[in-house]
Amino acid sequence: MDALTDDQKADLEHVFNLVASSPGVPTPGSDPLEPRTISDKELGFLLRAQGVFATESEIRDMISEVDTTGSGRMTYEEFANLMCRSIKVEAEPYEEITDAFDEIGDGTWVSKDDLLAAIKSLGVEITPEEVQEMLAEADVDTNGKISRDDFKFMMEMRHKPLGGK
Repeated sequence: MDALTDDQKADLEHVFNLVASSPGVPTPGSDPLEPRTISDKELGFLLRAQGVFATESEIRDMISEVDTTGSGRMTYEEFANLMCRSIKVEAEPYEEITDAFDEIGDGTWVSKDDLLAAIKSLGVEITPEEVQEMLAEADVDTNGKISRDDFKFMMEMRHKPLGGK
């Protein structure tokens, strides 16, 4: 995890916390300080949101590679260790991302309409529904727009194969 930049660590923690399960209401014999975790289903959701379509078996294998407790769930540290193997450590220059957001959005966000117009300007035939699907995959914080951080995280995830393969 030391190979990640502070920004990448913050991005990973943000994404992890969006889907992580709280330990829940303590029950007799449970540890109230148990860390938040994600399941194979939640990891699959995060991967699909980044355009990575792994089978259930591949997702379980990814979890077992880093699952130090054998619980079948991943803590943030285990998730970050897996992602450290999977994301591009040297991200594309931030200036290129900034230029793209200035070009097709308001400099901070890209909306569905901005994305549709940009894609159509490239001569690509695409429906508003297809753009909505793309937006849903890239919109990590689910606010209906793609932020620079959403986009940066999505691009980093797409440039490196997962599971060490």
